[in-house]
Amino acid sequence: MTGPTTSGAGLPPTHRPRFFARQVLAAAELNDVVAVERSRRWLHNRVLHGWGVALGLEVTGARGGKRVAVGAGYALDALGRDLILAEGVEVDVPAVAAGPDGGAVVFCLTLRWTEDDEAAVRTRSGECGAVGAVRLADGPTAAWCTPAELRDGLDVLLATVSVRGCALTAPPDPAGRRVLPVLPTPYVATGSTGAFGTVWSRVVDPATGVVIGLRTLVDTSAAGFGDTPAYLVRLDGDRELTAAGAPGGQACVLDGTPYVDAPEPGRMTVMVPMPAGRIGGVVGGATTLPLNPAQVLADVTLPDLVRSTLGWHISWMGVEGA
Repeated sequence: MTGPTTSGAGLPPTHRPRFFARQVLAAAELNDVVAVERSRRWLHNRVLHGWGVALGLEVTGARGGKRVAVGAGYALDALGRDLILAEGVEVDVPAVAAGPDGGAVVFCLTLRWTEDDEAAVRTRSGECGAVGAVRLADGPTAAWCTPAELRDGLDVLLATVSVRGCALTAPPDPAGRRVLPVLPTPYVATGSTGAFGTVWSRVVDPATGVVIGLRTLVDTSAAGFGDTPAYLVRLDGDRELTAAGAPGGQACVLDGTPYVDAPEPGRMTVMVPMPAGRIGGVVGGATTLPLNPAQVLADVTLPDLVRSTLGWHISWMGVEGA
């Protein structure tokens, strides 16, 4: 059995309705807003997700029973239309005594889109004696069909049943239903090393012996990552040192761009390179403050300075399974 091709469904309109102050809106213009957004959502569904049962819609029934129960759930048909069964329903078993050979008859219980001419309509009176529909029920229709009548993709199969004597000969069989794959959900956790409590150490260029930045070890074990996540880090805290607080007695700015080194599921090292330069607004052709001056980086108190005076610490986020 072959189903409909998505290419025949067409592409949605590319215009975007807009309104202006004091514009008189007709019903067609308001309906156009709904139609444009709905057609784009259906395109997204059919191109990126496919069709089938996405959530719930379990079918239950007992041997000898004359009704089956369908649980609430969500499915998509091959045109991308949302089939949302908000509440469970009960459906009567087809009233069939037996097949031509006296045996049981197989039926398919399906969920399908309810066309406008089949939908429950709510009407309201308008001006000058006008009456019109103001709401259409978009709930799907649960219906029986034979396997030969099943329209693959338009009729979303929920279960097959075997009927004889107007009753089930066995519980409903869900084996033939098409189930949409469950997309993995990334696990995200965040944390911080805490202001004025983060332990820093200097990073020295082994070739020159010059301090080129700082590092800190960040414990992420509380997040419980099962695999090494993708870490994002941010350096928080103050940046500007006053003349009174800076080694050498010159006001300056300490800053750097952090990056992750040697990430693991429960920890990572964060490196903060601190290149020298000047920063700030321009006064008389020169920048106002030196950036990471050599005398400050060389001072042995640098790790304690950024921890206790500037409150440097790391805020982080880990994303696992993205």
